[in-house]
Amino acid sequence: LTRNKDLLKWAAKPEIQARIPNFKVKLGFGLHFGWAIECAIGSQRKIDASYLSPHVNMASRLESATKMFGVAILISEATYQLFSIEVQKLCRLIDRVTFKGSVRPMSIYTYDVPFIKREGNEGTLRADICLEDDDMDHQDFFALVKPQSSAEYRSRFEGSVNRYLGMSDGRGANWTEAKQMLEQLLKEWPEDGAATSLLTFLKENSST
Repeated sequence: LTRNKDLLKWAAKPEIQARIPNFKVKLGFGLHFGWAIECAIGSQRKIDASYLSPHVNMASRLESATKMFGVAILISEATYQLFSIEVQKLCRLIDRVTFKGSVRPMSIYTYDVPFIKREGNEGTLRADICLEDDDMDHQDFFALVKPQSSAEYRSRFEGSVNRYLGMSDGRGANWTEAKQMLEQLLKEWPEDGAATSLLTFLKENSST
């Protein structure tokens, strides 16, 4: 999206910016793991390939929730558990929620996708990098596409989430400390959608 000049020019049109100030084209992704049934659905006139499964619905709900959490990618607990320890360390736990259609709370994670450098943009990933190399393994990929957040930042964010969630039954939660930690983190990275979303929730649902 950040490389396509036609798309950037379209999003910058005065009539669009007048109706939606600071409008940008964004994509959200939901990553989930589970079984699915591949089948053909339709009639004699039109047939489409489709996948039927509650896991497909979960991936769709994760994608929709990226807007609420202000992140580009939401990763389910089932998918996160498939990652190597090295890749897990690059992700952030951002909440534990129960989605519609589910009865069990699920931890959700994000990967802080780096911005691509372009004209007038100080990104962290060069625009000339090719990610379609067939010989590239996952270690090469994550070495090249490092998360935008540092390990130290992710560690402190994890501390704020732990104070927000408490233990499995909610005991030990300290929302006051969580808010203070999130406010400090946002001073360092004001564009952190995950921290902004959580801080807004805490302020709207606590009395202090």
